[in-house]
Amino acid sequence: MDLAYVHAALEQPQADIEKARAYRHVLALLYAVHAPTRYLVRNHRALESRIDAYAGLLQSAGIIDARLLILMQRVPLEFAVGALPEGPPRFVEHKAVNAVRLEVAGLPDVPNFYDLDRLHVRIDSTIDGALQDQVTRVLRRLASPTFVAANGLHEPRMLARGDPRQVTYSFLLLESRPEANFVRVQTDTRNSPFDINEGMKLELGSTAKLRTLAHYLEVMTQLHGELSPLDTLALQERAANARDSLTGWAAATLHAEPGLDLEAFLSDALERPYSASPVELFSTGGGVHRFHNFESQDNRRVMSVREAAVHSTNLVYIRVMRDLVHFHEARLPYDASAVLAGRDAPTREKLLAQIADDETRKVLAHAYHRYRELRPPEILARLLGKRARSHRQLAMVFYAWRAGDAATTRVGANALAGWLQAGGGDVRPDEVQRLEHAYGNPRLNIADFGYLLNLHPLELWCAGELSRNPQISWHDLLARSAKERGIASTWLFNTRNRKAQDVRLRARIERDAFTRMTPYWRSLGFPFEALVPSYATSIGSSGDRPMALAELMGIILNEGYRRPTIRVRRLGFGVGTPYHTVLERIPGEGDPVMQASVARLLRKVLTEVVEHGTARRVNRAFADEIGVPIRVAGKTGSGDNRLETFARGGKLVSSHAVSRTATFVFYLGDRWFGVITASVSGPQSASYAFTSSLPLAVLKLLAPTLSATIRDRPRYPRIPLAVTKQ
Repeated sequence: MDLAYVHAALEQPQADIEKARAYRHVLALLYAVHAPTRYLVRNHRALESRIDAYAGLLQSAGIIDARLLILMQRVPLEFAVGALPEGPPRFVEHKAVNAVRLEVAGLPDVPNFYDLDRLHVRIDSTIDGALQDQVTRVLRRLASPTFVAANGLHEPRMLARGDPRQVTYSFLLLESRPEANFVRVQTDTRNSPFDINEGMKLELGSTAKLRTLAHYLEVMTQLHGELSPLDTLALQERAANARDSLTGWAAATLHAEPGLDLEAFLSDALERPYSASPVELFSTGGGVHRFHNFESQDNRRVMSVREAAVHSTNLVYIRVMRDLVHFHEARLPYDASAVLAGRDAPTREKLLAQIADDETRKVLAHAYHRYRELRPPEILARLLGKRARSHRQLAMVFYAWRAGDAATTRVGANALAGWLQAGGGDVRPDEVQRLEHAYGNPRLNIADFGYLLNLHPLELWCAGELSRNPQISWHDLLARSAKERGIASTWLFNTRNRKAQDVRLRARIERDAFTRMTPYWRSLGFPFEALVPSYATSIGSSGDRPMALAELMGIILNEGYRRPTIRVRRLGFGVGTPYHTVLERIPGEGDPVMQASVARLLRKVLTEVVEHGTARRVNRAFADEIGVPIRVAGKTGSGDNRLETFARGGKLVSSHAVSRTATFVFYLGDRWFGVITASVSGPQSASYAFTSSLPLAVLKLLAPTLSATIRDRPRYPRIPLAVTKQ
């Protein structure tokens, strides 16, 4: 039925079969708005039934006459055949569209996608539709073993192992423009609405070395600003009394070369040597760790910070991160060395109290979530496990759950006997008496019973509270636990437990240092609220997102300015109406978040990564219209991410694959930049052995298409960028 037919039929003054047919179908469409998929796709019979019911109501109300009602009841609804696409939805083809919709949905007064779809708006996007389609087609073809073999990807460190169909690829390409960074391509091969580039936390391996190097040069810039105005004697004193090695080196260097300018100073900082030996054990992240290099030939070398970035040498960057942590520790509001040595007792006691409070809260929260949905008999069974029928264990729980209660001393043998019989079966009177004598001592507290039962006191206490009051909220439980949490942590303040105190204090001091470091990383686009407090953050343990990593590359390319990343250039509301309104972005140079000197040095290092380092595969892969190579630079990263369990003494007990990732973050020419990733999630990732060689090879496949795009795009004048003075 077309619109003209329906309109003409409804205009008929008398009821006939055509009018009934039109009326019934219009009524059906109006009603189906409540649940279109249910009524128009899945359950036609339900819609027929509802329309019959409403037609009767319309006749009863006098809106239609009896004849039209009878005719409507004779006319069946007609549904379109093949109106919906067959098979599952193809989300891969709509990644950029969905990203644009998300950006527009984030505007004020657009609360949800339902309202967005009803806006009379024309969106002028930055996405290059043709390029997006070409890149997506290539990435999707990588699932074909034939395509993989034909393009030389069936090699070691690529796809020699594993099913290529299970590898997910993502690709971002952005263009630096005067007003903002324009997203030109945003795609991935995951067939779901989920966006890999912006929505997924990935461990992107050694790309974290780029963030670490940027922060290292930031710190050196700060030290140059602090120390360069000092005279020779002051510099000598600062070098001798420095509490961290970076400050000591900076003061000594400026003392030896008075008047050294910032760029030369930073160049010297890049040449500072570090050992790449994996022999040393590192106390970090609350434990003792050993790290390894990807290339064993680096193990005996001493390398500069720059060379280690070019060749992606892990142990050098673990040691760089250690120096950065010590730099921030030296600038905490308390003296970390005095706290550890005991010279600052008040601060030590304050930190230990905070540590104890944090630990007991975590234990209590874990216990609450472990037992909160169980009934009292199930709580006891989970608490004791195989010991749940033991009279001795049951007696200890009986008195533990009454510890500290004045009424405990009045609990008689009969109550204990009833408890034991209910949980462990028949019990002799003499055994009841013996157990009462052994464990009914009012001087025993919850910590004593935890020790006897080999359970954490707070787990034992929490189980008791939930047995008595299964509906208790976490807030109320926490409020009632102050006394028990104090008892459970008393041991930590005992002077004979100095070693346990120091272990916790070192972890707390390191955590405070990383907390101080985090704003620096966040200013350069790091996407998460906190860093993982471990030297392994320098090699990827804090995770990242491809879009956030691209933002860092944009800062480096834009001389240290952080520009907004956009997919929408212009919005036209009410196009073709008297209310036509156009909104456009106002150009701006962005926010200076990095010294221009730092950005220039980072670009040099990233160029060396491609010319001589881990990204040599894409060297000279891009060319302009006359064959002159387009400069390409970037940083590689690979992650074989595993959940490993160790026994006392460091023996590996188990190792389970969690994911495997490989990444290349890059820039092309003087205004294009992006990220390409390959990843596999879950236990199946153990079947793969690819490294960053894989995304590099894929980028090389895309090089002709990308080179053509770069050549064809008009150039835009750059906004002059001011260099922040020291």
